[in-house]
Amino acid sequence: MSSSKPTRHRCSAIPGYQEGYLEKLESKSQYKRFWTVLRGNNLFFQVTSRDPMYIEKLNLDDLVSVESEDSLNKDLQVPNLILRLKHGDVKLKADSLESREQWKSFILTVAKLEIPNLALLPGQIHRLKEVLEEEIKERSKLTAPPLLARSRTPEPVEDNYDDVENLPSCYYKISRVEAEIMLERSMEYGNILMRPGSDNKSFAITTRQMFKGNALVKHYRVRCADNGYIIEVDSGVLCNSMQEIIDYFVQYTNGALKPLERSMDYEINLSFVQEDVESGELIHQKQQQTPTKTPTRKSLPPVKEEKPSPKIPIILEPEGKYLNDAEIEKLSQVKIETQPKKMPMLPPSKTLTQAHSSQFKVLPGLTSAVNSELRTKLMERKVAMNE
Repeated sequence: MSSSKPTRHRCSAIPGYQEGYLEKLESKSQYKRFWTVLRGNNLFFQVTSRDPMYIEKLNLDDLVSVESEDSLNKDLQVPNLILRLKHGDVKLKADSLESREQWKSFILTVAKLEIPNLALLPGQIHRLKEVLEEEIKERSKLTAPPLLARSRTPEPVEDNYDDVENLPSCYYKISRVEAEIMLERSMEYGNILMRPGSDNKSFAITTRQMFKGNALVKHYRVRCADNGYIIEVDSGVLCNSMQEIIDYFVQYTNGALKPLERSMDYEINLSFVQEDVESGELIHQKQQQTPTKTPTRKSLPPVKEEKPSPKIPIILEPEGKYLNDAEIEKLSQVKIETQPKKMPMLPPSKTLTQAHSSQFKVLPGLTSAVNSELRTKLMERKVAMNE
């Protein structure tokens, strides 16, 4: 009789996180090679990579641990992998030591929902974080949130409990795993937060601190009591309000724990990424703000105060001194209206007149009659002095 063929099943539509060839121990010392795909929290064993059907599926819900077992011959260093399950152990064999470590890290991440503490490269750790986020989203789609069923029947409100408005600023309605991821991504904002408890009847405090390059994540239960809240540490710490719970952790650690309060800043300028038509490169553009013109009064030109221009002083050249200055002062006091008495004029000699007529200067401010009389007197006096 021919041996019965193994039953084949169609693979699910869940995305595969890791795939490759693994050998599965079927008997005491016989391994069988399968194309293995890690889909969700299950290992699917297929004949080839193109086969849409799988032969066997291994569920990892009951996974306890994953251990690496080297071959007895250390020179060969054949990588073996042991999956410790509650109902038994499964032995697998990878193609290389590097492949074994990759399978080990992916299996632990999906089964435990946490990044394992293994010697991994930065790129591998980044990939595991993406797998962890995707697995959390997939599980949230399969299980409905318990708050939807509880919202139909309103719970009794007690006077000792805080209202929603009195919740601490670091309170978030997230799960245990989401709290760890949130604290890891928001280290610059804080390292402690409050969240609902797993039983939806209590609260929990999650903290995350770095110690020698390793992350220390702690969870503390907060139980609701008739007279307040009790932090279940040591013999219990009683607090009257939820904000007092956060204050206790901050004061007890001397400020080492800082509440996680995300920044609520908003952008004031519009910016967007656009592809350049000519070069095809992506350019981050920011909106240029046009300053709003405020109506301003037209400023009139300043009125120039007319300062009195200084008068140009009249520079008078000093006149030469004459012998008849005393007589000129007496004549200047005589009014112009009164005509001076005519004095008998002696006929001057032609030689004297010609000699001294050119030396006489007309005095300013006097009439022509006075000047002619002065000229005559001066000529007569000079003639008398020459005699």
